[in-house]
Amino acid sequence: MTKLILAIITLTTFVFCGFAQPLTGIWSGKISRKGAGYGGVESLEMQIFQNGKQLRGSTFAFKDTSRFVLYGMVGSKNRRNQIIEIQETDYGYYLLPPDYWPCQKVFYLKYFKIGKTQYLSGTWSGVGNGIDTSCFPGEELLVVLQKIRKPEYPIEQFVQRKFRKHILRHIIQKDTIAPAEQVKEDIEEPVIVTKNDSIPAERKLDIQEIVKLADTTATITLYDNAVIDDDTVSVFVDKKPVLLHQRISDKPLTFSITLSEPGKPVEIIMQAENLGSIPPNTAVMIIQAGRKRYEVRLSAGFEKHAVVIVTYGPD
Repeated sequence: MTKLILAIITLTTFVFCGFAQPLTGIWSGKISRKGAGYGGVESLEMQIFQNGKQLRGSTFAFKDTSRFVLYGMVGSKNRRNQIIEIQETDYGYYLLPPDYWPCQKVFYLKYFKIGKTQYLSGTWSGVGNGIDTSCFPGEELLVVLQKIRKPEYPIEQFVQRKFRKHILRHIIQKDTIAPAEQVKEDIEEPVIVTKNDSIPAERKLDIQEIVKLADTTATITLYDNAVIDDDTVSVFVDKKPVLLHQRISDKPLTFSITLSEPGKPVEIIMQAENLGSIPPNTAVMIIQAGRKRYEVRLSAGFEKHAVVIVTYGPD
């Protein structure tokens, strides 16, 4: 625990002078692994400070408050190919189950913008903690991050506060019952409802799955998940409506998407128009591309959109 507490000092004392840069800020999203016997996403957040072509900051990967890894990071942007390479550095401070070890990662990202939403999208690799071997050989490793316009904490204090929240909640959940004043629950921002059906409502974008396709076209189908309870949704592709106020049931709701540039994300937003009789609003999304079929389970409410990111990468 002492080493964990020292992370607040050693990894969060970066001071940068000068003007704001395009990548400076908090980036939040998902990191995914897909291989034999495993498929899923975990949360990843980056605190990035940019000074010219050079980047510095911290990465914070977590499953929940009892499982996280914190690294310092450095990076740079190659102007010729526009690849942003970010390397986790220093000692990894972590809280993991027994026999689990952190993976020190390298990210290869490109910058994209969909409407007002800024994305970093790409792939990653890594080596085991202090071991010169690949963490997950033979697996498909993807990452998508979005820049948060209103992060929960100021950028200069982001890592310290995230770290403290995870540590305190883990200790409290494990050992004691928290006094009401010790740990405050996250407060949801008020929901801003839009009456303009041509754009998504102003809600948090919750990336729930990342899918990479080898084909440039795909057919998307939505069904209700489990009990049919009158869930109604709208669906937007890259901020443009494809389904509006549609009831999801055991009958398919279908649309198609087209992908062109390798690595460029296509953003599929499922917006809850109601919560049905059994909140939250849930659905199963089937993505069919060539002979490949992907099944994604989604959950949305009035505070957040369910988001699936689809990218194109020819085999």
